[in-house]
Amino acid sequence: MSQAPSSVSPPRHAAITADAWPVWSVRIASLLLPSALIAAVLLQPYADPKLMFLDALAAAEFAPACCRPYFGFVSMLGIMLWVTTAAVCLFTALILVCTGARRGTFLFALFAGLFTGWLALDDAFLLHEVILPEFGVPQNAVLATIALLAAGYALVARRRVLASDPLLFLTAGAALATSMAVDTIFHSLDAHLVYLEDGAKFIGIFCWTTFHVSTMARILLTDEKS
Repeated sequence: MSQAPSSVSPPRHAAITADAWPVWSVRIASLLLPSALIAAVLLQPYADPKLMFLDALAAAEFAPACCRPYFGFVSMLGIMLWVTTAAVCLFTALILVCTGARRGTFLFALFAGLFTGWLALDDAFLLHEVILPEFGVPQNAVLATIALLAAGYALVARRRVLASDPLLFLTAGAALATSMAVDTIFHSLDAHLVYLEDGAKFIGIFCWTTFHVSTMARILLTDEKS
């Protein structure tokens, strides 16, 4: 008497390998794409790369002649990534609260959106460099506050980070911390330091964006929100 063929689940290591491919694809793209853009800016022969890395206002101030559309090119792309990330996170938070999601998941998306939105405003309007110091708030105090908020966010959201892609999150944090350290320690317009500071910052922003966008997509497309 023949037995009906039993369904055999695929080996566990095969499932892990299949699931790992999208994760590693995102990680590799998060490093290669911004690095390729930075290399293109540094190697192009048409404009001073330093003026393309600096904030547009700073570039206009220190350029021999003002002004050119490419001033602040890398900085503006970074701001656009901040805004995109904040919008995705806040929209996810709105969907979560409308669908009765778990409070912890909703708060993760909400704080990620608000914190990233603040970083976008700070970057776009030079809050820690110009605006707040004019009101008597030292630049280093603002940077220290941002660092404390980032550390608090990482601590509170550690379970979500560990469940998503901790390596990508740590890469973003390390790159942004490197940029902040160069800015705080040297505070120089030397071309090499500008490339290091703003190059690390752009890579960090890109990784921050890919981490949060992929995490929010995973929350909305799976049952993690329930």
